[in-house]
Amino acid sequence: MQFAEVAVDFPDEHSRTFSYSNPAGVGVVVGDLVWVPFGARTLQGVVFELTDTPVAELEKIRPIAARTVGGPFITEHLIPVARWVAEHYRTTLFTACSLLLPPGASSKLRTWLSPGVIDRDLTKREQQAVGYVLENERAPKSRIARRLGLGGTAVVDRLIRQRILHAESKWEKPRVAAVYSNRIELAVAESVADQLIETHHGGKSSRRADLLKWFKLGKVAQTKSSLNKLFGSTAVKWAFDENLLKVRKIKRDRDPLANYFFQQAFPHLPTVAQRGAIDAIVAQIHAAKPSIDSGDRRFLLHGVTGSGKTEVYLQAIEACIAAGKRAIYLVPEIALTPQTLQRIASRFPGKVGLLHSGLTLGQRYDQWWRVKNGEFPIVLGSRGAIFAPIEKSGLIIIDEEHEWTYKQGDQAPRYHARAAAERISEETGAALVLGSATPDISSYRAAMVGRYRLLELPDRIGSASVDRAVVGTQPMAAVEIIDMRDERADGHFEMLSRRLIDSMRDALHLGGKVILYLNRRGSASFIQCIDCGQVRKCRRCDTALTFHRNSSDTRAEKSGLICHYCNYRVSAVSECPTCGGKQMRRSAPGTESAAESVRQYFPGIEVVRWDSDSARTATDHQRIMDEFVTSGAGVLVGTQMVAKGLDIPSVTLVGVISADTGLAVPDFRAGERAFQVLAQVVGRSGRGALGGRAIIQTFNPDHYAIQAAADQDYELFYEMEIRLRASQANPPFTSMIKLMHSAGTPENAKSEADRMAAALSDARESHGETGIEVIGPTPAYPLKMRNMFRWQILLKGTHPERLLELVPPGSLWSVDVDPESLG
Repeated sequence: MQFAEVAVDFPDEHSRTFSYSNPAGVGVVVGDLVWVPFGARTLQGVVFELTDTPVAELEKIRPIAARTVGGPFITEHLIPVARWVAEHYRTTLFTACSLLLPPGASSKLRTWLSPGVIDRDLTKREQQAVGYVLENERAPKSRIARRLGLGGTAVVDRLIRQRILHAESKWEKPRVAAVYSNRIELAVAESVADQLIETHHGGKSSRRADLLKWFKLGKVAQTKSSLNKLFGSTAVKWAFDENLLKVRKIKRDRDPLANYFFQQAFPHLPTVAQRGAIDAIVAQIHAAKPSIDSGDRRFLLHGVTGSGKTEVYLQAIEACIAAGKRAIYLVPEIALTPQTLQRIASRFPGKVGLLHSGLTLGQRYDQWWRVKNGEFPIVLGSRGAIFAPIEKSGLIIIDEEHEWTYKQGDQAPRYHARAAAERISEETGAALVLGSATPDISSYRAAMVGRYRLLELPDRIGSASVDRAVVGTQPMAAVEIIDMRDERADGHFEMLSRRLIDSMRDALHLGGKVILYLNRRGSASFIQCIDCGQVRKCRRCDTALTFHRNSSDTRAEKSGLICHYCNYRVSAVSECPTCGGKQMRRSAPGTESAAESVRQYFPGIEVVRWDSDSARTATDHQRIMDEFVTSGAGVLVGTQMVAKGLDIPSVTLVGVISADTGLAVPDFRAGERAFQVLAQVVGRSGRGALGGRAIIQTFNPDHYAIQAAADQDYELFYEMEIRLRASQANPPFTSMIKLMHSAGTPENAKSEADRMAAALSDARESHGETGIEVIGPTPAYPLKMRNMFRWQILLKGTHPERLLELVPPGSLWSVDVDPESLG
């Protein structure tokens, strides 16, 4: 008998599988999604291994109940990747597998309760349960248990055993499935149809002949009603009764690219530096046997903004496809996808599959299956596309690899796409290319110590000639730092400095376009009462509400205050709700205020806004991009979206309204984040024949991150930052784990945080793990979010996970390994 080790959808603290027998009729294989008995329930699971020697005792092993049709869903090389995700990021095996399953694949067995026979007196809680069922006729078991509170499941189970409530279990319908259309077509040979046409030609049955002639012309219909309108119901009924017509189900693809048209583009002749990078990557793709040394197949492509990294990617992809292998191309978020899609799809028309959160659930479902079936040699997407179900992986590209959005932090498993890509590269031998003008400090250090091969593109490339050869190099934008303290001293208190206003006037006069960067949405960051100093805060979160003004270029329904964490909204009243004061001051202007200020200085210039309020879908991003590039709009005001990968030759000036945003955040990565976004946004300027300039406004002009960004000198920044990290024993010299606990009251949250911190500290001392530092507990920022109070503990050291082996956190704590944010 054969046995299967199955990862069950069960909240287990250990990353383990459970043994089941593999019935001959079921015929499961590794990677299958199955249904298995688990206690009194039937749960989903993923088959991790088939073996002749089970881990569990034979008498305790039960058979697999059923296999989900369509599997295996997980390719065999991704099974060890799922095991690594579970172990490294401290989650269950099935939760790790959820990253690899198609959309809508997992479902649960829901138990419904209906009234039974009441033959005894009921307790108060039993009366509540039975009363709710009687009131609704039937109700889900889980809902009743939640309504009863602690111990509610035991109460409901007792009522079921005593038949006071009747339980019926039903599988939930999948949230998404394939979509089919009807197609009515001829069901007989043409010779038979010809004979019938001759028989019914003329007379009362001529419509029968007309119906068959219509189908003989190659036409098809989708519904009987459409045929009835053309030929009458009698003729249509006759054709179906005689089995002359048949209805066939045709799968309809929900293609996200159905409305796109891409003109074929061709590769450019690479520069010497590009050719060196391409050759190194392609050599690894073509390697008959991938090198055991992972450093040989991992590359860090460090090139200044505009140096032609995308061309390196595309030519490497072309070589990968020619070798019969497939490629994954990751971008940081959907804001980059439209322009990146244009670049890659025009080079490889019909060969690109999309996987990202901007698609509808149905589109993601269809694209996932088309990728699995091998229809696309290239997969383009955001973070989750790293787990695309592809065979023969030859190349993985992570563009703008420094972006924090590659880390999933809002739900388990809290993985980093870069770390997952490294693991997949090890399993498949695929070449891994990280690309950025401002690499993550950890990635650059990995290249310095030999874990990656460093490929450099030191110059911005010039324009292409008729034969697609690059002509010369392009100078970087000239950057000027404006000390806003001097502006204030001279009596100028506007958000736009005098130098920036003059430079905008010059750029617009010469026909150039301007990008203004401000890392803050809305009209004002917060509203404050001048009388009592109280800042209007969200009632559910411990954060300031942001003021949004209704205007022609915003999608907000009306003016008011909005919480950017939970979307709580309230009107912007003129009276302070705390003291009744009448003077409410708006502070720290946002993108709406910046756009309004530009209109005041340049009334005839069209201004476009680009932030997460004005662009919520991939379609919105494309619309705004097209509006700015092709219309008469002269100024684009935006948040971080304008700093990420845009290549617009007509932009000749970039203005950073406030470079200080984020520098005061209590996070050791604050300087790195500030440098990266400043260097990236400055790099949007000067990519065309007119050249470019950039102006950075700041109250802290001597900060090393601002100075290095203005000089566009990554090596200078790296040397200063890596020394700071080493002196403070911060990553990449150590690892971090963030533990987060949420509770409904501040007292409960702090009490549990104190208990856990004490337990971790005791284990640290008693087991000699003094190399691990326990930091906290400290209140998270924001302390209150969605009516829950949050406290956190940081573990820092070479192997901080050892403490979690000694003190398992349990279900009350979320575990974030290698967190991207400490707030």
